Amino acid sequence: MFGPSYARSLAFTICVALATLSPHAARAHVDGHPSVHDTVSAIRTRMTTGMPLETLRILTRPELVNFLTDEERSVLGSEHLSFTLAEAATVYVMHDVGLGDDPYWLTARDFAKTDMSVVIGGDPFDVWSKEFDAGFVGLGVNSLQGGYEHYAVAVTAKAVALTDVYPSYHDLATAEVGARPYTDRDDEIESLPEALVGATLVRTSRDDRNNGQLLNVFTFTDYPATTAPDQVVLTWSDDPKTTVTVQWRTATEVTNGVVSYTTRRGHNSFAPTAPETVRAETVLLETPETVNDPVSNRHTAVLRGLTPDTAYVYTVGDGTSSGTTELAEFTTAPERNVPFSFVYMGDAQNGLDRWGTLVHNAFRERPDAAFYIMAGDLVNRGNERDDWDSFFANAEGIFDRRVLVPAIGNHENQGGHPSLYLKEFTLRENGPDGVEPERAYSFTYSNALFVILDSNIDPAGQTEWLDAQLAASDATWKFMVYHHPAYSSKPSRDNRELREMWGSIFDKYHVDMALQGHDHAYLRTHPMFAEERVAAPAEGTVYIVSVSGTKMYEQGDREYEAFGMTNVATYQTMDIQISGDRMVYRSYDTDGALRDELIIEK
Repeated sequence: MFGPSYARSLAFTICVALATLSPHAARAHVDGHPSVHDTVSAIRTRMTTGMPLETLRILTRPELVNFLTDEERSVLGSEHLSFTLAEAATVYVMHDVGLGDDPYWLTARDFAKTDMSVVIGGDPFDVWSKEFDAGFVGLGVNSLQGGYEHYAVAVTAKAVALTDVYPSYHDLATAEVGARPYTDRDDEIESLPEALVGATLVRTSRDDRNNGQLLNVFTFTDYPATTAPDQVVLTWSDDPKTTVTVQWRTATEVTNGVVSYTTRRGHNSFAPTAPETVRAETVLLETPETVNDPVSNRHTAVLRGLTPDTAYVYTVGDGTSSGTTELAEFTTAPERNVPFSFVYMGDAQNGLDRWGTLVHNAFRERPDAAFYIMAGDLVNRGNERDDWDSFFANAEGIFDRRVLVPAIGNHENQGGHPSLYLKEFTLRENGPDGVEPERAYSFTYSNALFVILDSNIDPAGQTEWLDAQLAASDATWKFMVYHHPAYSSKPSRDNRELREMWGSIFDKYHVDMALQGHDHAYLRTHPMFAEERVAAPAEGTVYIVSVSGTKMYEQGDREYEAFGMTNVATYQTMDIQISGDRMVYRSYDTDGALRDELIIEK
């Protein structure tokens, strides 16, 4: 299906891109140690150039192990973590039970599974052991399949003396309940067999847990890029009254991007107005793990100098008639305070085809909605492009006509950073100092302030900015948007730090609603002030948890719950009425049935 030139291009792309995957890649070949990173990179390249795509789709772990050379198996099985023993000792590997018999090297190197178990950070670990003579001890990668937690290591002997720990960012501690087994995470050992209490703990790096991943790496998009523009999405990266940002995708053969636009009135007149044109910035998007479409071009153009409260029509393309989309339409934000409506959704994440039905129904039922808010977890695998391709395909015909206002969820942070999210969307950069641009931002629409926060990072780093945004605003309505709920709907979840830090600021400036996601069960709280229920919305903030996809959780029994339901995907509409300063909040299911309603009057 793909020729030699494609294979060479893909191999080069993978080698370049994978060089940035490991935070410790710069330490390759230290003190003569073979590089796990380079070995994995070479294996992945060999897999994509030497295996048919269909084989990569269904490759099993035994088949993968057989595919490896003896040298590769040796490096992956002994060079991930090592140290030197001054005397003979027993080495224990505390291994996440979810990994089963992965990694292969535990059994291949005669580690024996014991009947002991350990709990770390709430997760169960089994314990494997092996006797080692004095000298070098090398341990292998955490897994070939990826995911789950990194193993921890304990060493027992009469008088253990460990030296030459490699990589050097690992360190030593004493194994006991309450000890932290990772150098880069605060998870603690919650239960430990007596036989391991007092052993020397080799603290590993949780960030290294996927360094040996060779399975579940490659993805296959059902929507590869073509020369025709697609994934057209509108966002705001500047003032919503006078600008709009247009983004779209093409195959790499299309190197130019152009937006042509004019007012709807000018387009529909007997003497149509000649359209304005704006050249787009074109950036290569490299996603080498998407093996059937590893590179594409993303085009971004900011239209400036627009007239407030005006309908425009536009097309995107390469500047030729054959490479241009059909007309779409958007309307700029109003200059003055006028009534308006918007749609809010919680997590789409899973079942994006079914979510597509919901969002299309919302668009059909409420074509007057000015924009769409999504409170994080737009997709399930935020750094895998096939998920984003599915998201855009299932929302086709909506976000090219209505601005999308997204927040970052934990699933956008796959791998620890929302890299692909930040490449897919161009957003406002008016967020807090010290926070990566576009992760938090704010805007005003008519008489309402919207503040989008990032609940995946330290809330303390956003509190001063949040306070300043609210203090400077004279908006009648104030909406906060973020992912992790201050008031959870799922049992056993409680984001107390976030609630205390942000909730107190919401109270100070009387935020009307907090629009949240994450807990996949619908919740509307009573109005809350100082973490206590109050009599009316005029006295506190109403917190919403919503889910728009197919993944559902149980509902907790909460004193702050005014209304809740589970196993129901919903979208919410807010109608801001100027006469009387009234907001009508409604929640609808996929079929358009009204599930919840609240009216707030100032």
